[in-house]
Amino acid sequence: MRRADRLYNIVTYLRSRRMVVTAQDLADEYEVSVRTIYRDIQDLIVSGVPISGEAGVGYMLDKSYYLPPMNFDVSELEALMLGAAMVSSWTDDDMARAARNLVTKIKNVLSDRDRELFAGTALFSPPSRFRPAEVVQFSLVRTAIRQKQKLFIRYGDESGAYSERTVRPLALALFAPAWVMPSWCELRNDFRSFRLDRMKDAAPTGETFVDTEETALSTFLARIRMHDGVKD
Repeated sequence: MRRADRLYNIVTYLRSRRMVVTAQDLADEYEVSVRTIYRDIQDLIVSGVPISGEAGVGYMLDKSYYLPPMNFDVSELEALMLGAAMVSSWTDDDMARAARNLVTKIKNVLSDRDRELFAGTALFSPPSRFRPAEVVQFSLVRTAIRQKQKLFIRYGDESGAYSERTVRPLALALFAPAWVMPSWCELRNDFRSFRLDRMKDAAPTGETFVDTEETALSTFLARIRMHDGVKD
């Protein structure tokens, strides 16, 4: 990685973190020595980037700092286009529209060279006939996750029997061809993962929820790593 790219990425990394980041964290992330990170941070500060902290303690970036646009390499442009294509094929109309708008915004800030590369990207993700039909609106679930709204759902198991649940939706994950919604299930008082294509109905209850150490997504993910998944 070029040093200029690493400096840009360090600023991006710091901007995405709410807590203090140590030089060792950055050295591990970019596979360089801690001494190199110290020099990089010092050069960024001298150039006017508002980084606070010190060696041996850690660093934070003023969140109001704005990063100017930079050039993309071919692989990054291909990743953006492929990601947008996958979103268009595997989500709903609202997300597909957002993906198209994102592509347009990116094109508007690219250099002529990068815009030409962007237009020449030949990576596609066509709709799959194997994707199961979903009754529940994808955007409804996304909104519930973002706003921490409890959902009332009617859910069918593998035999087709339905149960009624009140859940705290935590995330959406694509296990192609189906979308899965990891949640805290108030019926089971435990984590459960619900396939969107098996939901007969879903509606906000009007209640919101607050994550706790027991019910948070981070706890669910830790359990996944330990036990290879929790399914309903």
